[in-house]
Amino acid sequence: MTVPLLIRNRIERRNARLVHQQIKEMLRASIERGEMRSGEMLPGRLELCRLFGANRLSVDRAVTDLVKEGWLIAVKGKGTFVAGPPSAESAAVSAPTLTLGVVWSVSHVSDENHYWGPLLRGISYEAGERNIRLLFRQLPLDGYGDFFRTAGVEGLIVLASRVREEAALQGLRQAGIPFVATSSAYDDQSLPCVATDNAAGVRQVLEHLWGLGHRAIGMVVPNLSSTDDLRRWEAYQTLMGEAGLVIDPRWVLLAPERESVRWEERLRGWLESMPLPTAIFAAEYKTALLVWKVLRERGVAVPGAVSLVGFDDPTSAELLELPLTTVRQRTEVLGRRAVEKLCEALAKGVIAEGTELLMPELIVRQTTAPCR
Repeated sequence: MTVPLLIRNRIERRNARLVHQQIKEMLRASIERGEMRSGEMLPGRLELCRLFGANRLSVDRAVTDLVKEGWLIAVKGKGTFVAGPPSAESAAVSAPTLTLGVVWSVSHVSDENHYWGPLLRGISYEAGERNIRLLFRQLPLDGYGDFFRTAGVEGLIVLASRVREEAALQGLRQAGIPFVATSSAYDDQSLPCVATDNAAGVRQVLEHLWGLGHRAIGMVVPNLSSTDDLRRWEAYQTLMGEAGLVIDPRWVLLAPERESVRWEERLRGWLESMPLPTAIFAAEYKTALLVWKVLRERGVAVPGAVSLVGFDDPTSAELLELPLTTVRQRTEVLGRRAVEKLCEALAKGVIAEGTELLMPELIVRQTTAPCR
């Protein structure tokens, strides 16, 4: 028998809690109220997506967590069934070994985002395998320390993606707060961070384009306040210089902060006002799509007239009308390693140290071709 699930509230996109956490809490509350009874079958995933107004990934994560905690039972080939509230005995056996906080200050962190989704999934999976409880919070930068001291957590995973967050991380270290940051590599390489080796990714891009005969290579960087974007821009300048290639200022478009409508207008004006290079490297995936859109509107063939490379490799990059050549980050592994690194330090009773860089991989598809 399928549960006639009563949804009292739909998810709130602006809520500080992640989408899958909201779904999990609503399902668990329904079981506790007796609306969902032991042995009854949970509605199918698509129906749950419709009821909550959420995507499949968020629903799957919520259900998986409830299965692990004993609220639901998954039977292969049959479905997912209500187990009822976990018994005191099973709750004691599954009591978490640690409680960690996952904190961030930017507003765009979401498990529906092509970057943050896999990163959060990696954090959650590694924590689940280690029986670690996670508390997720969006906080102001100066609130991390207070959260650590009042929330009952043993350490913090900090989703740090901005240049200005370096000082906040140094403050946490000075205060003796155990943490590991992910998504950034800073000038202070002693900070405990796990990030992508952006310089290595840019080198792969440029060597690929140089191998195709391209020398006039432009770059678009939409957000220099992002450490990833800044590192990619720095690597581009360094590597082009080492290769003895001159960067024509007209081939570069930079923005100090992420923009929306104005950014598209600037990009359009830039592409229409200059002699086009033979290749363009976009520092972010969505920016690559926007460059492609404007070039197509102008009748500029990709890759016939201009080769195009992006950074990040969501599933959609391979499913585009012309699959995109782009740099794939090991995003889920970043999340897993951040948890692992923090746990290793806590087990030794020390503060984690040192920045670790994970190697990305250039995925060559159909938007790059030999220079004509």
